Amino acid sequence: MDSPGYDPISVTGQIASGSNVVCFTTGRGSVSGFKPVPCIKLATNTSMFNRISEDMDINCGTIADGNKSIAEVGEEIFEKILAIASGTESASEPLGYGNNEFVPWPIGAVT
Repeated sequence: MDSPGYDPISVTGQIASGSNVVCFTTGRGSVSGFKPVPCIKLATNTSMFNRISEDMDINCGTIADGNKSIAEVGEEIFEKILAIASGTESASEPLGYGNNEFVPWPIGAVT
């Protein structure tokens, strides 16, 4: 995506370009929902996942912990994408996150 690194603007561009599901990696625990499409939150570390597990869909920290392989977590992500695309809600949807994150990139200088 040719856009700033600011997540709400970048993901808005992806959605405007036709994305139907967003897979969002977070290491700090961003509470983002990115409506109007479902957002699958991928926690990059187990510590953060455990602190806010109600808003995380998958704990990818299990790779660094040595509990799962990249292939196993990749399969888990793939299965979650299929489930979400088939109507299952992501973790952020019942929490109502995402109402304020549709942020089009303004043309011109950004200050």
